[in-house]
Amino acid sequence: MCANGILSVISAGAAAMFGYFDTMLRYFELRGRSSRRQYFMYQLTLILLVFGAVWLDWTVDGVPPSRERLGFFTLFVTLVHFVPGITLTVRRLHDSGRSGWWALIGLVPLIGGIWLFVLMCLGPDGYGANAYGDDPRDGPVFDTGTPRQTRSQQFLADMAARRGMRA
Repeated sequence: MCANGILSVISAGAAAMFGYFDTMLRYFELRGRSSRRQYFMYQLTLILLVFGAVWLDWTVDGVPPSRERLGFFTLFVTLVHFVPGITLTVRRLHDSGRSGWWALIGLVPLIGGIWLFVLMCLGPDGYGANAYGDDPRDGPVFDTGTPRQTRSQQFLADMAARRGMRA
């Protein structure tokens, strides 16, 4: 029974890392769709990275967290993840059948951020492809034979092919 618990923790960690790396590999990609799981796993990983960066700023540079001044590590993490956060939000909106322009609703004071969060939580607009692309839930996560390949899946397939050639 303990082995099942360990495997479930490893599986959850792998899903979080896949959501994060897939988003980072699709850095400027606005086309297509992203699942809720990928969106929230990316956000969870980003929160952990920000906490780690704040801790590094506090312990290494002695800069306590404040609104007036971001430390080097916190600023670095924030800047590196700014564009992928936007593109992932647009792809997530595409999954629910909405235009990426809906992301601008987050700029409305008070209710904009809440409404955008609700939109991120909504499921896809049915099963299968929509106007923005194929369903991101089709096929296993690491199935490289599906027509909907993300760049990270292609990267894993290329790595396996290279290792096969060297062996």
